[in-house]
Amino acid sequence: MSLKKKTGKCNQCGNCCRDFFIDVNLDQVTDYEFMDYIKWLSCHMNVEVKVKDHKRRKIEIQVKNPCKHLVDNGDGTYSCAIQENKPEICRHYPEEDYEDDISSKCGFKFV
Repeated sequence: MSLKKKTGKCNQCGNCCRDFFIDVNLDQVTDYEFMDYIKWLSCHMNVEVKVKDHKRRKIEIQVKNPCKHLVDNGDGTYSCAIQENKPEICRHYPEEDYEDDISSKCGFKFV
């Protein structure tokens, strides 16, 4: 449990809606399957793979693909076309687990 607190507010930079991260644990696969899975993921456009723990076969997948509901407001800010109905994961962004992945343009920080 961390003692860090999320501070700040959304400044509508839209970066959180342009890509997303997924943590995957592949501890049930062989070494060969693990490396092959990473190779397969890396072959896809707009996907990056970061090995977080090779021994435990934990990876982080970054998918660089904007949300279809991201709206360019035309003034350098962005908004959500489904604000009232957006998924909970969007409402809680950012979470501390992904602190290192927060855009420098984001209005949220952890202190």
